[in-house]
Amino acid sequence: MWKIVYILLLVAFALAKGGEVCTVDSIAWVGEHDAFDESQMAPARGNPCDAWKPLAAKLERYYEDKGFVAVRVLGNLRGEGPLRLLELRLERGPGYVWAAPENLDNGGTKAEVFRKLSGLEEGDPVSLSDLERSERKLARLGYYEMTAPTKLFRDASRNRLIPAFSMRRANVSCAEGLLTYSSEDNVWEGLVDVELYNIAGTARDLMLEGFSGEDSRHLTGSYKEPWIFGTSWNAVVRGSFDEDSEISEKTAVGELGVTRDIGFDFTLGVFLGISNDGKLSSFEMSYVSLDRFILPRSGWRMDGSLVWKMDRSDSLDNFLKANARMVAYMPLYGNFISRFTGAAGGVFPTDAALGRMDLFALGGLESFKGMQYRMLRSRSFGFSEFALLWQDGYDLSVEVFYQPGLYRRMNPGHGWAREQNYGLGFTQYRGNWSINLYYALRNGCNYLDGILGFGVKTLF
Repeated sequence: MWKIVYILLLVAFALAKGGEVCTVDSIAWVGEHDAFDESQMAPARGNPCDAWKPLAAKLERYYEDKGFVAVRVLGNLRGEGPLRLLELRLERGPGYVWAAPENLDNGGTKAEVFRKLSGLEEGDPVSLSDLERSERKLARLGYYEMTAPTKLFRDASRNRLIPAFSMRRANVSCAEGLLTYSSEDNVWEGLVDVELYNIAGTARDLMLEGFSGEDSRHLTGSYKEPWIFGTSWNAVVRGSFDEDSEISEKTAVGELGVTRDIGFDFTLGVFLGISNDGKLSSFEMSYVSLDRFILPRSGWRMDGSLVWKMDRSDSLDNFLKANARMVAYMPLYGNFISRFTGAAGGVFPTDAALGRMDLFALGGLESFKGMQYRMLRSRSFGFSEFALLWQDGYDLSVEVFYQPGLYRRMNPGHGWAREQNYGLGFTQYRGNWSINLYYALRNGCNYLDGILGFGVKTLF
């Protein structure tokens, strides 16, 4: 599309000058090339004389991603008058492959671990696009902060390029406490979250979260062991415990699975698990292209999961639980950013007999923000969210949000219930500390009867 706009602008400029438009009448190649090169430059024929330059840049980028980082497409216009002959020459130069990536800064990570995290495989053809993807991946891991642009060094004896990153260790492990108060129900709730990333520079991660409310308690945890047996697969152990004192029900789930990165942005995982009333198997996939780990400004994150619960002699029906979530950050102007969120989930078949703990738990910052944390259970739901944010670098974020959605009522109710949440949030980082404050309302409630949340986080 941009190529067409560029050509139209060239034509408009020439017509505005009142002269004849210099046009490429024919193309002649000099030196070694192939049919692919001809097909990429063929659109220049019949277009203004400068139209070949963006086509040449595109062809150069193609070869740069195939290991020919010194490639050049040279053009020379010959003839007189408005119709010209375009003479082209392709100089690919030598091909290069990647050497082992290096980190020039103190990344707090073992050299072999850093090389695996970069995603660049030693011996693969050099690709400048992959180098950019690698930089973005390392930035959003949260383990590092970039201190200087990445440099390329040539191996003196071989056609190899050494990508030299400048990634300093970042304080990304955290301990966070969040306290919420519902003035409508006069209920206090608390959540504690501990996340340990890149433990001892080995890319091992450990996460624990605990919640306590008036009628329920919730505990989750997970541990990742990277690159088991020297493969690209990670082993993950995770578990959860739920207690609902209102109905005197408790559920514990344990799972063991493997995950792996696909390229620079995708991750897939397969898990097997067991609970006190069933066996589980699940498939998960995620796509992440966020620009950074803390207070992202651009990019996408998409997560999806399918969980199949198999019956035991004392359990209810077999069922499939599907869930998907998408978040997109888009810069608007200056420090203003928009965030779009969409999520949906359902249990199939729709008439499956389910226990309360098998349902989706809704409420809190990850779903309906105007509800108390995990206050509602439903077999299917969906919501969207639009938020306008103002961010000042890595230190400050202020947002207003609007969140329409719906969920399936449970007995004694029936049918779908509509939900609208809205409010504002504030996050301030000072060194290794941050505070988080938000106020959220539900449709139909008094402006003084919302959910007030206050959190404190420390990074280490």
